[in-house]
Amino acid sequence: MRRFRLAPLGLAFAVLISTVLPAQAPPPQELQAENARIQDLWKGKKFEEALKVLAARAQSPGFAQLAAETRAGVHYNMACAASLLGRRGEALAYLGTAVGEGLKDWATLSADSDLDSLRKEPGFLWLEGIVRERGDYVGILRRFKDYGPAGLPVPAFTYQASNAADLAALRKTCRLDEVAGKGPEFERIVNLMRWVHAQVRHDGSSKNPEPMNALHLLEVCRAEKRGINCRMMATILNEAYLAMGFKSRQVTCQPLDEKDPDCHVITTVWSDDLGQWLYMDPTMEAYFTDGQGRPLAIAEVRERLISGGPLELSKGANWNGRPESPATYKAYMAKNLVRITCPMESAYGYESRSERHYVTLDGLGFPARPARDAAGGLITHDPAAFWARP
Repeated sequence: MRRFRLAPLGLAFAVLISTVLPAQAPPPQELQAENARIQDLWKGKKFEEALKVLAARAQSPGFAQLAAETRAGVHYNMACAASLLGRRGEALAYLGTAVGEGLKDWATLSADSDLDSLRKEPGFLWLEGIVRERGDYVGILRRFKDYGPAGLPVPAFTYQASNAADLAALRKTCRLDEVAGKGPEFERIVNLMRWVHAQVRHDGSSKNPEPMNALHLLEVCRAEKRGINCRMMATILNEAYLAMGFKSRQVTCQPLDEKDPDCHVITTVWSDDLGQWLYMDPTMEAYFTDGQGRPLAIAEVRERLISGGPLELSKGANWNGRPESPATYKAYMAKNLVRITCPMESAYGYESRSERHYVTLDGLGFPARPARDAAGGLITHDPAAFWARP
């Protein structure tokens, strides 16, 4: 069984949900409740009943208005249920529909024990080949691992001082000194990340409330009892780090496929003690270590996904309280660590400025992205300059 999450400008793999499109589509709350019911049925091995619920959703009037990834997920789960019930022909038909709707999560498909009864079927091998071509994200990342000659110089990234009025107000209002604590530097960095995760829930389909700064985002989420997407969660964490005197950046992690609307936004923060940038994901309450407890930078995570080196997800990583599978999260980040973009200036309220400038770290051999690159911004092929000490 595959899980889906709300997708635009946020995470993709999760419950039965993705982007909800026009008004005729069922509301997210309805899909959330339905997904919870299906998961309970799965745990109770009531696959026939789960299949009926899924089939009813697939035949519902608003089904066609759901995002293609969500429709693919429904049919994928129908294939899993039919496979577990021993109905291989039916399962292959559902899986074929899922692939036709754009299924591309090869990491899940290749390892999902629910589909073991189908693995020797010629039809399954053919469908798996299609999905692998689309969604072997580690394989795609390996193909585009190299950057190239430095090319144009990278302008110096700048970081707002913690004594700036807005940052000082954020520090005082949110009592960030208490949040961070008085422990070692890395402990304080993690405490701030976990605080942001606890303050707001992730909702990838939410509209960004203006102005997009930490205090306003937190206020709106409390007042409206709503969530925000990963970009806004990373914005809050970035500004909290700046307020506490840490140099940090909001980091947009992007896939190779320009038609894929789903990216993920995290935060990187400079550690003076470790002498490196650190990977921090407030949406998932997550960071990575090398298996020996040493926290890793984004560049190191990318390299280890490519090489297969030790890469351990922090304990307790979760999406809105649901435990996150390390394998699923690694595959998701492999998809989204092909291209990396950061704002040239890290400052309070930067997301709402009328004029913003970004730098994207790309490889020379990467396919062009006319739609996204037309927006402007500097492109560099020099990772050493991009990730230089601040």
